[in-house]
Amino acid sequence: MGLEVLDAKQIHLSNEDISSIVEIECHPNVREWLYDYVYPGAKKELRDYLEFLRKLPENRQADVLVARSDGRIVGFLALWRLGTYMSHVASIGISVHPDYWGKGIATQLIESATELAKQKGIKRLEVETLSDNTSMRHVVEKLGFKLEGIRKGRVRKGRRYHDEAAYYLLL
Repeated sequence: MGLEVLDAKQIHLSNEDISSIVEIECHPNVREWLYDYVYPGAKKELRDYLEFLRKLPENRQADVLVARSDGRIVGFLALWRLGTYMSHVASIGISVHPDYWGKGIATQLIESATELAKQKGIKRLEVETLSDNTSMRHVVEKLGFKLEGIRKGRVRKGRRYHDEAAYYLLL
């Protein structure tokens, strides 16, 4: 598996690439771990991703990295800078296609995002995940993120409340 991590601001993402991103986000195994998603299907989500990614080069608050294997997008990561008083902080959101889970893609994306964050002068990275997401928790702990705390009942999905694990890394 030849994997490359690319900065979406530096490359042209084709409509097929963006469709692959939406496919990942809409996969039921991925949605199980997402906090929220607005649309039940991919059609509206695809329109929103097309618009967001076309405007990405001018977006000063967000960066997106994509993981490509054998010409196909298999994972992506968004690095979101927080507001005025926290402009030195960025939050990470990440999704990997389930066919590629356990192959080190999340690790490589987060390592690349950490380097990008340093280049951009970010001083603190944050990852929030459902506390049951032991795979993501393992990845971030392996990369040096520290558990800031477990937030009890913080995430509501359907009719259930879930605990959230909040991690940070000082750069």
